[in-house]
Amino acid sequence: MRRPEPVLICALSGRALAQAARAAGFAPIVLDAFGDLDTREVAAAWRRIPVNRHWVPRRRLLLAAAARLAPPPIPLVWGSGFERAPALLEELAAGRELWGNDAGIVRAAKDPQAFAAAARSLGVPHPEVCLAPPRPAAGWLSKRAGAAGGGHVRTAGRRAPRGRGWYWQRRARGQPHSALVIGNGRAARTLALGRQLLAPAASRPFRFGGTLAPAAVADAVCQRAIEAASALAGRYAVRGLVSVDLLVNGDEIAVLELNPRPGASLDAYRRALTLDLFAAHVAACRGGELPAPPETRIAAGSLIVHARRKVVVPERFSWPDWTADRSPPGTRIPAGGPVCTVLAEDADRHSVEQRLRARTEWVLSACADQESASLQALCLEPA
Repeated sequence: MRRPEPVLICALSGRALAQAARAAGFAPIVLDAFGDLDTREVAAAWRRIPVNRHWVPRRRLLLAAAARLAPPPIPLVWGSGFERAPALLEELAAGRELWGNDAGIVRAAKDPQAFAAAARSLGVPHPEVCLAPPRPAAGWLSKRAGAAGGGHVRTAGRRAPRGRGWYWQRRARGQPHSALVIGNGRAARTLALGRQLLAPAASRPFRFGGTLAPAAVADAVCQRAIEAASALAGRYAVRGLVSVDLLVNGDEIAVLELNPRPGASLDAYRRALTLDLFAAHVAACRGGELPAPPETRIAAGSLIVHARRKVVVPERFSWPDWTADRSPPGTRIPAGGPVCTVLAEDADRHSVEQRLRARTEWVLSACADQESASLQALCLEPA
């Protein structure tokens, strides 16, 4: 029997990519910031890599672990955590086949002014951006170039945020959506459109929470979004799976950014679509033909559970099978930190979202009620 081909997966959280790789017949070697239980279950090898205050993996530890556990030429697939560190991505990819986009594409796609210019040249609606604090600040957002997850996005104030890399984007109306796109370096094709769910907090109202797939938008709007996402991804000659974030406001769209990597929506799309996304990613990165847009199997969604206050995962906690990113027992999670991800499927999107919200509340209650928690109680399905 042929041994599975090894692949190095590096991301802030590598679990979703690792599960997709294992399901596609590969042997994932995972370096990420969490080392969750379900990551360990599917990984051929894994190592937890600390991150700095900007949530970028520690360079020396990452490169040493990669050289030891998955030496070149083992291929590399990367996820979140490298958009602000293209030089580190370059070092990590040296001597390997890169199943994804290189540092040059990352730099180009994450340059806010260049991206805005690319959108204008293609006739794609995109909010105005500037590199200096606008006056007046009303109606603007401040964002950090290369940051991910929306936690960095703020309503612009009279004072500029501290640190480097900040830019300003005019605030646009609409509901957040994301297009799943695949490219082979020659062309790009949009595979699906999903609706993003926010996980707002008082200090981070634009933080990404999860995805519902497929999105419920009018056919004409969906087609407009598909064409815009495909055109932008094609302009950057992307390879593999990427995502394009956009707002849908009635019949209008506004594209926000291109994320040149497989995104956090992978869980929802893998369940909703009739396509092996990881296998398609690898084939596209190797220059193969792009897959046709897949059919929708079922409505599916994922939602990150963020702690409302400091919690410790109970020692006897038994994670339900509809959870992912399962923190090991005893893990201390700060207020606002990710506890796990909850998953749901159903025939319609509304039921999926209701189930995601109910499961989120159940997890938070279970973590808070550590004194009376029991294996039986923790395995009950929420209403």
